[in-house]
Amino acid sequence: MAKGLYRHSDSVVMVLYEKNSMLLPNAEYEQQGYQPAFDELPTHAEWVEWHRTHGSESLTQAEWEAWLEANGENRPPSR
Repeated sequence: MAKGLYRHSDSVVMVLYEKNSMLLPNAEYEQQGYQPAFDELPTHAEWVEWHRTHGSESLTQAEWEAWLEANGENRPPSR
């Protein structure tokens, strides 16, 4: 199943499918029931920074949250 990678903007999500990724409006993302929830996704800037530090694109939401906690970083308020 497809999964959300990051919030591209306040209304658009980058979604990873089996062999590719694409931008999808949040309304369609939610309608399809993709996970994690929109408000739980990192922003594009957060996602890029994580990859600059770790060099991996196989990040799961749990790994993202563990990295934030381990690095003493708090999530910005949900939009």
